Amino acid sequence: MDIVTLIAGFAENLLDLQERFCLEKRFDALEKEAVELGSRTVADFLALTLTETDTLIRNSGIRKRDYTIQRRTDRTLITTTGDVTFTRTLFQSRKDKSYHFLLDEMMGLPSHERLSELAEAGVLREAQKGSYQKAADRLQIRDQKLSKVAVMEKVHGILDALAQETEQPVKQKKWCEYLYIEADEDHIHEQGGGEGHMGFLGKLIYLYEGKADLCKGKRKLLTPHYKGGLYRGSEGNQALWEKVQKYIEDHYDTDSLKKVYISGDGAAWIKAGTDYVDKSVFVADRFHLMKYINRVARLTLDEADITKGRFYKYIYKNKPVAAKKLLTRIQNHCGGDEAVEACRSYLVNNWNAIQLAFHDRNVLGCSAEGHVSHVYSERMSSRPMGWSETGSDAMCHLRCYVRNHGDEKIIDLVRYRRKKALETLSATGTDGMIDLASVRNKRTQSQKEIGPYWEKLQASIAGLTTRKTLAIRNRLNEI
Repeated sequence: MDIVTLIAGFAENLLDLQERFCLEKRFDALEKEAVELGSRTVADFLALTLTETDTLIRNSGIRKRDYTIQRRTDRTLITTTGDVTFTRTLFQSRKDKSYHFLLDEMMGLPSHERLSELAEAGVLREAQKGSYQKAADRLQIRDQKLSKVAVMEKVHGILDALAQETEQPVKQKKWCEYLYIEADEDHIHEQGGGEGHMGFLGKLIYLYEGKADLCKGKRKLLTPHYKGGLYRGSEGNQALWEKVQKYIEDHYDTDSLKKVYISGDGAAWIKAGTDYVDKSVFVADRFHLMKYINRVARLTLDEADITKGRFYKYIYKNKPVAAKKLLTRIQNHCGGDEAVEACRSYLVNNWNAIQLAFHDRNVLGCSAEGHVSHVYSERMSSRPMGWSETGSDAMCHLRCYVRNHGDEKIIDLVRYRRKKALETLSATGTDGMIDLASVRNKRTQSQKEIGPYWEKLQASIAGLTTRKTLAIRNRLNEI
């Protein structure tokens, strides 16, 4: 089949659809079948192009000098438009006797890969939004079969590319006096569950320059950037915070930077950020302070509002001793040892950070809880599901990557993974193997040769159109 035959068949099928619409009067069926016809035609065009490219490689003088032909075989690739089956040739190197599918290597297509780059990017895009099964179903076009396990393997396979992601330093660094970092974690259920399965902590850090008012009661972060993953243990936590510091050095004029505020619930891994981020201080999240105070105040029943007022008064006036005595009185009269001790521990360990939250006019409110919910929880923990360590780590990285770059940039991760997969092969180098000048000459010659056939095709289509038009008129007259 050549491209002229492909176009002729496409035109005839479109006219058939037009006639059927006049008969059945169903636009939904017309739209659906037209889309399917377009997809099939595009898939046929892709297959035709790849097969002809393999022929060009086979006829290349460089190929004849460096490689011998072994056999030809078909390969099917799942694409966003349907299955594409093309023919490619296996060659053997005259130099080291190694075997190569030169067309595959020219495309950057690893062996045993079933998906095109766009199809794989589409699968990852859907997987970070919903379940693996839903991502597999979204790519089901005609004969394609993709399992949720295959989608899972794609997510796992992209982890290395996500972990190695590096931000390119900007040409002109931004001038900023204050930066804000907020951090929190999501508790992700481990696959299998049960005793001994503690689950995973998906750490989330995001950095921004400030907040802007959108409307009454609603603000947005200015130029937010997200970092996240499991980063287990002290070494993992150090690696995470060092990435944050490097991002600041690459994008901001650190000489003009006065202070970096790190906000969170007081977890040790969050406080550790001040050890790695220059000019940083820890600020307590007032939301978590409120939760501790509310739990204790509820023990006093009718005087709960009075008790809360006293706590905030002592905190605002920087009276830690008075706050501790109030906790002791509540414990002696109302009990609630667990709630009281939890509040006491939080106040003692974070008193200076709490003072910053109340008295530093440059401190902004912390919305880490909401960000964890949107970035992690809605996909990973808000539904009853279990994750492996690799899968949860990859999904945390992927969700942050999409927040930073948009899902259209996922294809860059796919290309990185495939490039790494092909690095294990001996370099063949297909550059220059296809002579573009000869391709253009061949195209010109082919156009001359098919000229008479093209005229016949036009006449054929014109005649076909006339017949179809008459048929459609007859159908309309029958209505």
